[in-house]
Amino acid sequence: MKKRMAAGIIAAGMVMAAALPAAAENKTMTVKYTEASTYTLEIPSSVILEEDKAVKAEIKLSAINVGAKEKVQVKVNSGISGGKVTLTDAKDATNTVSSVVSLTADAVAGIEDNAVVAEFEGPGTTATKDGALYFSQLGDIPAGTYSGTIVFEAEIVAKN
Repeated sequence: MKKRMAAGIIAAGMVMAAALPAAAENKTMTVKYTEASTYTLEIPSSVILEEDKAVKAEIKLSAINVGAKEKVQVKVNSGISGGKVTLTDAKDATNTVSSVVSLTADAVAGIEDNAVVAEFEGPGTTATKDGALYFSQLGDIPAGTYSGTIVFEAEIVAKN
């Protein structure tokens, strides 16, 4: 009898459990991925100027992956003053020559100090603004080995 009573209690419990509504529970999952903006800048490590003609140096990207509202901007950080780069003779620091640095092929109007010299927008690696520096001819200069340095700064900035 005890077994029947226990079986009856278990059966009654099962019927009551089946009669109760099952509680539904919703959970959410957020799925994320982040791809960092990147680029590979290519600026010639040296440019050989000439006495009788202007010289062109191209600023390029070999790879770019930036957001839709971003661009890569390249500007001169130092080395150009008053639109000119100054080259100093290795053997005589008092002997200098200068070349006008321009964004146009005529190489007449020098760029401003700290000027933006190239802009790139993804996915293309061709400059969307400027992208080349033109150095004016040097003219007749005394014998010597002259050099100067231009430092560039590149960064990812917001599009206007």
